Amino acid sequence: MKNSLAVTLLLGAALLMSIPVFATGFVTMPVKGFVVTGGTTAYVSCNVSGNFGANPNGSTPPTFFPGAGDNNTCAVPSITPPLAGYAQVAKAIRNLTMTNTYTLNQPLIVGYVMDQVWRKGASCIYGSKIRLNNVDYDRRPGSPGMQYFEINDVVRGGFKNRQPISVAYYFSDTGAGQSDDVLYRAGLTGTSVVHKTGDAARPLTSLAPLSQNWINFSTDVSYEDDDGSSVRDSAWLLVKSSCTSTAPKALAGALKFRQMGQEDQPLLELSVTAYAPAGASTAP
Repeated sequence: MKNSLAVTLLLGAALLMSIPVFATGFVTMPVKGFVVTGGTTAYVSCNVSGNFGANPNGSTPPTFFPGAGDNNTCAVPSITPPLAGYAQVAKAIRNLTMTNTYTLNQPLIVGYVMDQVWRKGASCIYGSKIRLNNVDYDRRPGSPGMQYFEINDVVRGGFKNRQPISVAYYFSDTGAGQSDDVLYRAGLTGTSVVHKTGDAARPLTSLAPLSQNWINFSTDVSYEDDDGSSVRDSAWLLVKSSCTSTAPKALAGALKFRQMGQEDQPLLELSVTAYAPAGASTAP
């Protein structure tokens, strides 16, 4: 959504020093948000070239070699070998299980998420990557067609008192139509705001209040999307925060996956256990 990139960042001098505009790599999330026209926002725009998934031609992926290209904000060029000397300290694969009236209150696995943690000294990186299945979640009698779960927002919690917090994503393309979806925006908030064509790319804090505990990643992952921009795999969504040498905690509900009705689907949320800093909670 090219027009969204025209929103002027009216950053103060301190923010300009710590948060470069259009920065490649990890972007620090200020606890007071970013100053934008009309107020403040919890969000940084990362790659909005595909209009938040509404463009059936897809997004322009970040490029790093032989030279850095456009749309690289928040993107890192690789997670292997480990990010800048970080060592992996935890790894799990977790099912995304839906149980609601659409599934006739029976558990239905609609995909899975890879959950990993890397550590370097007093800094940890928490990463998640989604793959969705070819599954119709609407099992109600008489329901026509296929209803695929669509993830518009991934929310990761447990970061209160873990500043500084920064975010990034790693995009991979294995060919044969198996490329990831890019990251459109990321915010220091637990509130998701649906994005439709014409909306501002970075909602104000009056709509998505700041949170010290949650990071929100906006994406558009679906096995088959109603708008034609189908991508079943997310990028690696990365949160960097301070940590200790204590092993990361497997925290119930620390990852949430939200279908926000971008094409007027029902609002749905799945939550799973995920790694978080030791002592973390899912409180607001």
